[in-house]
Amino acid sequence: MLSILLSTATLMSQNKHQGDTLVLGGAFRYTYMNNSWDKTHQETGGRAIFDVLIFNAKGQINGIEFAVENRYYAESFGGFMLRNGYVGLPLNKHLKLKLGMPRTPFGILPFTSNNFMFNMQYYIGFEDDADIGGLLEYSKDNMEAQLSFAKNSEDIFSQGNRRYAYDISGNNQEVNQFTGRLARHWGKSMPTELGVSAQYGGIYNSITKETGNKWAAAVHAVIQKGRWDLKTELMTYEFSPIDSIEVDYIEMGAFAADYQVAKKGVSYSIALGYKIDVGHTLLNDIKFYNDFSALAKSEASFDDSYMNVTGFMVHTGPIYMLVDYVLAINQPWIGDNYSQALSVGGDSGWNRRFNINMGVYF
Repeated sequence: MLSILLSTATLMSQNKHQGDTLVLGGAFRYTYMNNSWDKTHQETGGRAIFDVLIFNAKGQINGIEFAVENRYYAESFGGFMLRNGYVGLPLNKHLKLKLGMPRTPFGILPFTSNNFMFNMQYYIGFEDDADIGGLLEYSKDNMEAQLSFAKNSEDIFSQGNRRYAYDISGNNQEVNQFTGRLARHWGKSMPTELGVSAQYGGIYNSITKETGNKWAAAVHAVIQKGRWDLKTELMTYEFSPIDSIEVDYIEMGAFAADYQVAKKGVSYSIALGYKIDVGHTLLNDIKFYNDFSALAKSEASFDDSYMNVTGFMVHTGPIYMLVDYVLAINQPWIGDNYSQALSVGGDSGWNRRFNINMGVYF
């Protein structure tokens, strides 16, 4: 990777008159957590860890843009991951084609949430995901539209679920997936975005050698008024693999582990934020927020999943610090019921996590 970047930098230094650019960046982050279900945390006052090391690059050569982001987590969480990477071809003034591993255009972009833990949509594979294929992006005036085709998930980087975003795993795998998104923007005193998204693709089963299907649809709204912003999304989905054993859940995985997710359900979220611009050398701005999300499972015997995060983000130069208080029930990362939280459920009460993540971005 380093040799590629050095070669690119050399090429660009020879063609500056053509407007070629190269921007290198990245981040490193630390996390402190105190989990209510972890006895050791209660005895020691929580735990601090090194979270992730990030390297990214973007730019253009002869009018063709490119972007890539690599992440390095602890080996137990998956180690090296490619978050996304693509080349962008400008087809005309309003239309662009991205090839490689672009992000899937579904719902609110780039995120439905404000907090470090994201919202429920991420944990069932419908937020901040990138797969191998192509993406068409169209924008004109107040309209934007995206259409993507993913041949498959990022399998080359995900042996043993060593990947950043959640995809179907186990004996099933996502294939030939189409995703479309349409959004309209308007308003100056109160900028507003309304949008719809749809997704359809195949699920290939390695045991039966047959291909089932998956589909999802969503509507969303993003509204800003002064210092306030509101993001809300409602989505429904269904996974229908042709499996050797009939169950009401499907396996999904990321970060070197997998868990069960209800085959059919409705997920919704609402995120409210309030930002204060301070403008001081030691404090540029601070944003307060509350993010609520849920997964209502269609199987009557499954317990629904809920998650609420109250917190704030402090921004000072290259430093971003998120301070979150998380309340959740039947959420795999908030509690000790990792494998079945998003299927059967079974939590007897609400789990709590106090989380501080500090990142330095360069």
